Amino acid sequence: MRRTATHTPVMFEELVGACLDGVSLLVEVVGEPGSGRTRLLAELAAHARRSGLLVADGLQAVPPGRGAVRCLDDLDRAGPETAQPLRRLLAEPPPAPTMITYTASTGQMPIWLVSCLAGANEVYRTHRIPVGPLTREAFAARLPPDTGPMREALLYELSGGVPGWLGLLNSLTTRQLWEWATTDLPPGAVSLPAGCPPLRELTALAPEQIETARCAAVLGDPFAPSLVAALTDRDTPTVLAVLDGLVARDLIRAVDGGAPLFRFRHPLLRTLLYAGTPPGRRISAHARAAAALDRVGAPVVQRAPHLARSAEPGDRRAAGLLARAARDVLDTRPSTAASWLRAALRILPEAPHCPASSEDADGPASPEDGAPDDTGPGERFRTAALLYHAAERTGQYDECRRLLPTLLEAAKTGATSVTSSGGLLDRALIVDLHARLDSGLGRRRSARALVEAELASTPRTGGHGERVLHLRMATMAAAEGDLPAARDHVYRTLRHASGTPDLLCMDAAATLALAEATTVGDTPEGSDPVRRADPADPALPGDRPVPGPGRARAAAVTGISQAVRTADALSDSELAARLDAVARLGWALNLEERYTDALPLFTRALGLARRTGRVAALPPLLLGRGHGHAAVGGLSAALRDTHEAEETAGVLGDGERAGRARLLRARITLWREGPDDAADLAAQVLRQHPGPGALEETAAGVLGWIRLAQGRPEECLELVLRAARSTDRPLVAGARVLWWSTAAAAASELGRTAAAREYSALAAGRATVCRTAGARTEVLRARARHAPDEAAVGLLRAAVELSAVAGLAALECQVRLELAQRWLAVGRLEDAATEAGRAKECADRMGARWLRGIAVDTQRRIGACRPRRASAPLGPRSPVGEALSEREGQILGMVCQGKSNREVADALFVSVKTVEAHLTRIFRKTGARSRASLVAAFATARPARV
Repeated sequence: MRRTATHTPVMFEELVGACLDGVSLLVEVVGEPGSGRTRLLAELAAHARRSGLLVADGLQAVPPGRGAVRCLDDLDRAGPETAQPLRRLLAEPPPAPTMITYTASTGQMPIWLVSCLAGANEVYRTHRIPVGPLTREAFAARLPPDTGPMREALLYELSGGVPGWLGLLNSLTTRQLWEWATTDLPPGAVSLPAGCPPLRELTALAPEQIETARCAAVLGDPFAPSLVAALTDRDTPTVLAVLDGLVARDLIRAVDGGAPLFRFRHPLLRTLLYAGTPPGRRISAHARAAAALDRVGAPVVQRAPHLARSAEPGDRRAAGLLARAARDVLDTRPSTAASWLRAALRILPEAPHCPASSEDADGPASPEDGAPDDTGPGERFRTAALLYHAAERTGQYDECRRLLPTLLEAAKTGATSVTSSGGLLDRALIVDLHARLDSGLGRRRSARALVEAELASTPRTGGHGERVLHLRMATMAAAEGDLPAARDHVYRTLRHASGTPDLLCMDAAATLALAEATTVGDTPEGSDPVRRADPADPALPGDRPVPGPGRARAAAVTGISQAVRTADALSDSELAARLDAVARLGWALNLEERYTDALPLFTRALGLARRTGRVAALPPLLLGRGHGHAAVGGLSAALRDTHEAEETAGVLGDGERAGRARLLRARITLWREGPDDAADLAAQVLRQHPGPGALEETAAGVLGWIRLAQGRPEECLELVLRAARSTDRPLVAGARVLWWSTAAAAASELGRTAAAREYSALAAGRATVCRTAGARTEVLRARARHAPDEAAVGLLRAAVELSAVAGLAALECQVRLELAQRWLAVGRLEDAATEAGRAKECADRMGARWLRGIAVDTQRRIGACRPRRASAPLGPRSPVGEALSEREGQILGMVCQGKSNREVADALFVSVKTVEAHLTRIFRKTGARSRASLVAAFATARPARV
């Protein structure tokens, strides 16, 4: 049995078997062009040929025989000259059982073919095999194994699940695919491969059909025949007749529901027709389409695509309409808004800047007359400001940097007095966005200077813009580990917050929570990082007088809880406006190991980012969710999130986040596949970011951690000490606890006990303030590595309990493996077997194949340590009478209980090959010739105690 792309079972055996039994069949394989119809037909023919049937292509005569299969590919595309021989073939009873199999499109069949099929002889039994677009899983199976989630999603979206389009799309880079998906225009380098089915379809069209199809492609899906008539200078009846011909060829189809509209069979077909239209013809067609839509009063969003591609420079009315349409779609389709705003700036005349007046803000004309509401001297500034917002949301950072100087200069003259755009043109908001952009790309110094300069020139009135800028300063201070400054700016943000929206409060709470969570993870023991710059500053709600570093942790927990409650109460539209704050809050939850709160928050934010086109928000959100999934043992989900984060950051040109995502992938890959693949990923980041900086040092630490797993402690020690002793803040708070713990392990393996004690003490010092379960578990592991076996057992048991209660599955699995090995060292085989078994179960749940392999090896070592004694002969029933060993007796008993070789191997902690070797000796000693005879002869045998 084979399944089609739509998972419809195709019983090749039944079809061929029926033909062999004397039944004649008429089999229709129907589906989209490129969906795999021809491939399915070939598979059916190959199966028939293997079964002894004669297989023939076309309508030629077939010699008599046992039975025959005729294959007629693309029968609906054959000419009318095929009608007569096909009608004669179907009308006459076949001389031998025959299966006539043909492929056809899901569109409208030619009348002559319908007539031929209707006249088929009654001896033919009909069978229909639908072949629809591939499911997401089946589509992914056809892609190369290293295809990332983002590329896979883009290929599936653009192809619609039809594999025939992969020949065209596979040659493009991920960025080119992304640009095609967001702009609906193919990159200039795209070309159809020779022999491509769409190319054959288009070259077979008549001139009037080509012209009509190209005009329809300019209009886009769905399109009305009357508009096509306006573009082609033909009357509507003539256009309808041409469209009928295109429908017959299944290039276009009528829209379901009875509306007088048509659409192309596949969006890529429309795109390729559009790209193949001469440029001058395209411009003329767009101008006519814009005029026709204007005459019928179409919405401005429907007219905007045509205005953007046809309006001439200086057409202020067209520019105003484009700006209005862009505002309408900015929150849902920012990439589309950006393309329209670029067109508007191209159209607007370059004029000396003049501040906008209040009359300019609302526009002199009413919407009814179709005039823009964005005219006047300041419209170029307003259009550029809107473009800045759209480009920032879609990650077009170079465009943002190009626009910023012009916007800031124009804003000084009063153009920011405009209020009709919901605050999008506010100078402080533009400065805040640019600082966030620069900070995210690692340009923290320039971002800080920009905000500080703006604050220095802003009157201290406690206005919304001032509070936004203080909040940005708090965010940057948190990233740099300056907790006092972060708290100071948060207090200044909330000082005049009686009328502050909940959104700003949530943002402030998230910023403070992240600042405290990150700072306490890297603060030396005994210091108090929490102090106010100004004693007169008001306390935040929930502040408690907790002495020392405990006060920081209490404040962090309180702030996070408050921010989570606020985020849960916000609507989707409110939350989508500050996805960067959601990312900070989610990371704060991650650092507090509150993954059950963090993962739903990240998932909700990712859904909003995708629905609203905010591509720039995806990398930090995906990274945060991937970190959470990895910690709780969801390694498959974590690997997918981090791979997509790396791809998206790479497309956006954000090298730092791409490197961070790859490092997290390296850690997950270690647990799943082993250290060799993981080391390659970490080494790539180290080569691409030689430093100095936090990313380079984190890459050194991760690579050192992997080198330890490779059995290279000397290299491990060199790398992790480089990360642990760095003066830069690590990318993840508390990372130095892991580096010092790893250094202690490497020093122990090298026999440097004193150094191991020193490193474990440093890990403990870093973990004293952090006090998360993960950090404390790492400290216990570090101490256990240089402790005697008996003492190490106690430390590791405590570490197992800590990680298990916190739900840190990956960490728990590793600690259980270490505990099993220590139990084995002290001779406690049953305890060792218990821990190794639990570690294997945990690794199985996570899909951590490498960790599972270590667990199985540990179980084998335990099994090898068990005493073995020769057993007495099994008795008179043994044909040979040679004594079985104790192990052979164990295996014999389990086989008699019906256990498989795998189940026996798992129970005895040995390999399947070992079980097979023992069974060979058992067969020889007992004289049994099969497993069944062995069970029959020794049904009463009992397994020995494991």
